[in-house]
Parts: sequence; structure tokens; C-alpha cells
Amino acid sequence: MNLSKSFYFPLLVIIISSIVFSCGDNRKEKRNLNTQPVSIKKFDTPPGADPSVSAEDGGEGFTGEGWETNTDYNTIGNPEAIKGGEIILSIPDFPATLRTVGKESNSYFNSAAASMMYESLLSLDPITEDFMPLLATHWKISEDKKEFTFRINPNARWADGKPVTSEDVIATWKLLVDPGILEAYTNILYQTYEEPVALSKYIVSVKTKHLNWRQFLYFAASMQILPAHYISGLKGGEYIEKYQFEFIPGSGPYLIQKEDIQKGQHIIIRRRSDYWAANERWNTGLNNFDLVRFEIVKDPNLEFEKFKKGDIDVVDLSGITRVKYWKELADNDLVKRGLIQRKMIFNEQPAGTRGLCFNMRRPPFDDIRIRKAFAYLFDREKFKERLYDNMIGLLDSYYENSPYQNPDNIKIRYNYDEAVKLLSEAGWTQKNSDGYLVKDGKIFEVELPYGSPALEQFLTIYQEDLKKAGIKLNLRQVDGPTNFKLGNERNFEILYAAWSGLVFPNPESSVKSNTADEPNTTNWPGIKNQRIDQLCEEYNITFDRKRRIEIIREIDSIQTSLVPYALAWYYPSINLAFHNKFGFPKSVLTRTNDYLTIPVLWFIDPEKNDSYAAARADNSKSMTIGNMESKYWMKIKELRDAESTEKVDYQSVEE
Repeated sequence: MNLSKSFYFPLLVIIISSIVFSCGDNRKEKRNLNTQPVSIKKFDTPPGADPSVSAEDGGEGFTGEGWETNTDYNTIGNPEAIKGGEIILSIPDFPATLRTVGKESNSYFNSAAASMMYESLLSLDPITEDFMPLLATHWKISEDKKEFTFRINPNARWADGKPVTSEDVIATWKLLVDPGILEAYTNILYQTYEEPVALSKYIVSVKTKHLNWRQFLYFAASMQILPAHYISGLKGGEYIEKYQFEFIPGSGPYLIQKEDIQKGQHIIIRRRSDYWAANERWNTGLNNFDLVRFEIVKDPNLEFEKFKKGDIDVVDLSGITRVKYWKELADNDLVKRGLIQRKMIFNEQPAGTRGLCFNMRRPPFDDIRIRKAFAYLFDREKFKERLYDNMIGLLDSYYENSPYQNPDNIKIRYNYDEAVKLLSEAGWTQKNSDGYLVKDGKIFEVELPYGSPALEQFLTIYQEDLKKAGIKLNLRQVDGPTNFKLGNERNFEILYAAWSGLVFPNPESSVKSNTADEPNTTNWPGIKNQRIDQLCEEYNITFDRKRRIEIIREIDSIQTSLVPYALAWYYPSINLAFHNKFGFPKSVLTRTNDYLTIPVLWFIDPEKNDSYAAARADNSKSMTIGNMESKYWMKIKELRDAESTEKVDYQSVEE
């Protein structure tokens, strides 16, 4: 569980949809932009390696003997994708900063933009999660698994034309460990490494201070490299001030220019015309749009209206506040004529944890019988039907919708009689004239702060169900930061919490005993369990993935049995609505990510685009309505689970 940035940034690119149609003056104005790829190249560095660097040092003639690499990786892009055009997406707020490192940089937009502009040393196979080349072509892991060495691709170039070198890796690490960036967890994480060493212009080595299988992952595939000629010599505080609302050019396929940033209105991301890896095999069918435009739209109702008009190309209609829009579209003329498509993508995006968090450090929730009673009275099936139109799944795991989910976990469903029995066993047997349980002269009363007005829809129903059992629940709306502060300081009885899931779980940060009473960790319930602690220690030094899955499943089972949360629900599908002019791969989205992978995967389909424009201009014309459900990733999962190895002919899988 992690509310802040996970240290895994899968390939993700965002783009802005194509060609100008006559759909109103507002659309014409917005789409009448120069959408040609751009270049800011200032240094005309010849392709290939520096002639002064020997083959042994990673230069021309380097053979890779004794090193690891991966040439047998899967690609995810559609090989028939066409470059060009634009796509318009929306975000609810203008970011507090446009930096991708340091204080307040952890925003939805910044994570997306960073993945489009910056690259890590290695990437991950989109299906098997094996390491594969990106900025580095080869790598080594020492026998004791505590030293990592990388050979940087001599063809890699920054957007300004300078070559990527070992010095860039070192400068990036120095920035990440500088306390002046005011991002403590990033400091802590990267301080677990010694300072990287440049063995040559193209070969860089780093030692980790701790034996942990995640150390290679974090340094190789999570650390996005920044150019040393921009950041070298800058103190953390100087970096924060200088790049508060300015992006540093990266090595990735996109860039953001100053003139394309309109505070409070929009941010435009443009495709580079001279991206160094444009012809690499792993880039097949990716990074297609010339321009990606993010409109700032604070009001969800306005966002939906702008989408229906065509001023926004794609909207994500997952979640409690958006189910109504999904249902409304069913009767929309554009949907009936196929100009707007609805698609439910079922993938393996980790569900994370969502539900009512019990503070197990203090009464009444230090008693597991009380925690179970509250969980039995949390009528999720009622919410599913009444509020979500049966479009949610019920959480029975802290690792739901991932390989780490334990299928044998206890499953708690609404059970009034069982709840009353448990309350009675805990000494709550008498009720007063108002129908509330009384013990030692006090009624059974708890307070539940909540941060979003949308939560009131089901919390008031829960309040009524608790009252039937004799419990008085006092609801108190607070703002989001206050809600988060209460949890971080352990200053609550019961609190609603929602944590994003990690592709690679890190239970140590959320369930290990030493995080229970320390503020500012995600162990809000106060879980302390000796067996979980032992498993966390084993997990950190287990390099076999199958054993790691077994360990997490055991942790999941123990954690679930402790009932630290009344678990809520998750969204088994990502529900998209989009204007029907796009092509995409069979997978539609990536295996473990949300709709912001659209920019990297989708493209303008010329045939659909022409048909869309014609149907937009003539109400008598229609387009083909595609399948609403996309279960490509579920079929992949079935194949993967049925095989003794991970070698599956994924390209043969049809939607």
C-alpha cells in the first residue's frame, strides 16, 4: 500500500487526438495548433559511441560478453500504429509544481509527464516483467547481489543533442539524496546506495548498503535519469526554486516547452522529431501522437459535458462519482450511433486497499470482536447494488487483482446476527431507551471523519445499519489533508482510507511492527505481528519470484484474519468512454496501469477518423459499435497461470 509515489513507473505516454473537424468554434480553436513534432537540438553529436572510448569500456565494438541483456522481450504497441495527430485529456487541477523531483512533485500529471520525457536505465517487459534495455543495453549483478553495473547505450541522447553518460546517473542520484529537495522518503530510499561510480563514459556502477531484491529494481527501472549539464552543481533548494514551473529536457520521446504551459488552463506535451530510440524494437507502435493536451477541468460535470461535445477525447468513468455518467451515456445518441465508444478494460492493475480503518491501539477497536462486528455490519453488497450499479468487486485481500492475492482468505459479508453475537461477547448486551448499546454507563459511540463528500452516500447507510445494532456513529466531514493528517498521527478511532496498490508489494512499509506507532507511515491500523515481521525479513532477501508470491500470500492471510480494516471494494475494470477515431493494440491498456497509458499506446486511425468526421457532420450516419468488454489481459493471465514457464505466445491471443 502506498498513497505517495510508487517506485515503479511503467511505460506511459499521453497524446492528443488528431486532425481538425468542424465541431464548433471552440473545437476549431483548440485543434488549430501546430501539431508537428518538434526539436530543441542544440548539440549536433554524431551518432554512435565516442571514438575515444574503447570497446572494453562500453564503446564501439562492445560485445556484452559476461554481461546480461534481453533481446527476447515482448512488445505491446500495435505495429500498424500511425504517427501524428493529437489527443486531449483532462486533469482536475493545475499541479502545485512542474518539477518531477522533490516537494509536491508527486501529482498525477507529473508522474504521467515524467514517464513521457525521462527514461530509466532499464525497463520491464510489458507482460513478463523481466528486465529489458532502455538507456542501458547491458547490466551485471554481482555474486553477492549488492553491486550493479550498467552499460549505457552510446546512441542515447538528451533532447538537446548531448549524449547520455555515466555522469548523468551520478548527478541524478546526488539530487535524489539531497535533503534540500524536501522529499524525505526519496532521500531515505536512495541513501541505501553508495555514491555511483563512473567506470567509463558509458559504464556506471553502484553498490547497495542492504541486501534486498528491490534494490536493483529501484535503481535500474524506477530512477528516471536527468541530464547532468542541467542539474550538476545545483543544491536541492536551488533545483526546487529554478524548476518550480519548468521542465528539464529529458531523453524520452516527448518534451514540454514554456510557451505550452498556461497556468490554470492547460499543459501541452509535444513529440520530439529526433528521439534517439524511435527505431528501437521496444518502441514499436508506441509514442504515436504528435501532441498531447491536458485541459484543466475542476468540475466533473463540466468535464463530462466537454467530453460529449468533443472538447475532450477520452474520460475515465470508473468510481462512485462517475457511474452516473457511464449509465447516462447508454442513452446518448452519439453512443447509439457509435461515435462515442464505451469500453470496460479488465487488467491486472493492483486494487490496493480501500475501506474503514480501525485504530487497533485504543478501545474499542483493540478488541478483534468489535472490529469483526463492524466489518459484518458494513453491507458492501447493498452498496454495490444501490450505488455502483453492480460495477464493483468486493475486496477480500490487501493484494486484490494481483498474483499476490491469497484466494483462501476469510471472506466477511454482511451478517447482522453474527455482529450482535460478537458485540454481546465483548460485553455490549444492554440498550438504552434510544436503542443504543450501553456499558459502564456509556453508550457505544464512535466518530468517523471522512474527507470526500462522495463518501457520504454509503457512510450514511452504514450509519443506519450500525444504529440498528445499537451503535452510534458520528460522521464528521473534514478536508482531505486533515483526514490524512489524522491517520498519519494515529489520532482517530475509525477512518476511511484508500491506498493505491503496488505492482511489486512492499509490506515492510505498511504492516511491519516497527511502522505501527511511528507517525507518517501507512500502517494506520497499528498492525503488530511477529510472524508478519519474520516474513517481511525473508521477503526482502528472496530473489525467487514464486517464493515472494508465497510470502505475500501468507502475509495477506494473517493481515486479513486480524481485521485491521472493514475492507470495501475495488474496480475490476477501467471504464473508458472515448470518441471513435482511435486505434489501439489488442490489450487497449497496459497490464497493470490505468487510462494514462493511452497516450503511449493509442493512435489516430485514419479510416475511423474520416468516418467519425462524416458522422459528426451528418446525423444520419453511424459507425460500428465495438465490444464493450476487453478481457485480453484476463486471457493472458489464464495462459500464464496454466504454463509451467512464462513463455507464452502472447501475440496469438485475440481479444
